[in-house]
Amino acid sequence: MDYDKLVDLIVNEVCKKLSIKEEKENNNKEKVVVLWEKDLNNFKQLKSEYNVSCYNEKIEECDILIISKLCLRGLSNMSLGISVSNEERFILSMLMQGKKVYALEEGLEYRKYKKTAPKALYNKFIDHEENIKTYGIQIIKNIEDIQLKNKPLYNNQPIGNEEVVIKDLKNTGDDYKFIDLTTKKLISESDLKKPHLNGIKIVHINKKCIVTPLANDFIRIYHLQLKRI
Repeated sequence: MDYDKLVDLIVNEVCKKLSIKEEKENNNKEKVVVLWEKDLNNFKQLKSEYNVSCYNEKIEECDILIISKLCLRGLSNMSLGISVSNEERFILSMLMQGKKVYALEEGLEYRKYKKTAPKALYNKFIDHEENIKTYGIQIIKNIEDIQLKNKPLYNNQPIGNEEVVIKDLKNTGDDYKFIDLTTKKLISESDLKKPHLNGIKIVHINKKCIVTPLANDFIRIYHLQLKRI
């Protein structure tokens, strides 16, 4: 066999195997979709942990959605829970499915007009921003915040693992106040905000209680501890 042809054959086989391996690794990663962004260079630090792609109409779902830009109309529509574009419909669909949705702070167009916009109008858009937060959209300053928010707590063990939580509780001492939420079947982020502001570090819930993803993020970020009773 010709030496050059043999080399080409070996190289092609190696490339095929590397391509298959890369494809398998990508399939095992969480899928991140970026809206209103054509250049993914700003998101390259996510590629080591996530399968990152720009939104297109063929995409039906994802694990994490990043909104890179949100114009005045888009923010208003999201606040009202309505959509006039495929992108806005995709955002609402992911929120309804309980997916993690992030919006980049620098992409919020209304903030550019802080010095020139009428105060009443500017405050209206502040209200819109607060509304979308209650729907589950998290406003972040940096892409790195996504990686921090998605890192598991307690040495890679999930929040809600009773053995891990109880073990940590033994080290906290008895001086911490706690709140009893054992009557609730579902714990949301809003259930935890007020107790956190009042200095409460420990939350008692029942064993069958469901903790929403946003509540889990809040627990991790503010170092709260769950105890399943």
